[in-house]
Amino acid sequence: MTTGRRVHERFNCELPVTVLYEGDELPGIASNISLGGLYIVTESQVPFGMDVKVRFQVPSLKEPATVDSKVRWVKPDGYGVQFGSLRALEVWALNQYFKTLESQPEPE
Repeated sequence: MTTGRRVHERFNCELPVTVLYEGDELPGIASNISLGGLYIVTESQVPFGMDVKVRFQVPSLKEPATVDSKVRWVKPDGYGVQFGSLRALEVWALNQYFKTLESQPEPE
């Protein structure tokens, strides 16, 4: 049994995303993703704790998803966001997308 802190399995990806923050559209690339959130590699920083919207398109969605999120950690190359509520369609689409990705190992 795993005792790690992660609730959701994380997957490596290179998914273009747009962060909507204070009226700006900030481009980035998600380097990993789970049902709980994603890590965005970007030159545009958003402060820890800020509420943002993250827009992304996965193959099984006809339209891009825009998800309320919160910045949960910040690093020099980007930041991680935690998703708020995902709609059932988004959960389904993400699970379909995960089948095409490589799972990220749990941290030791």
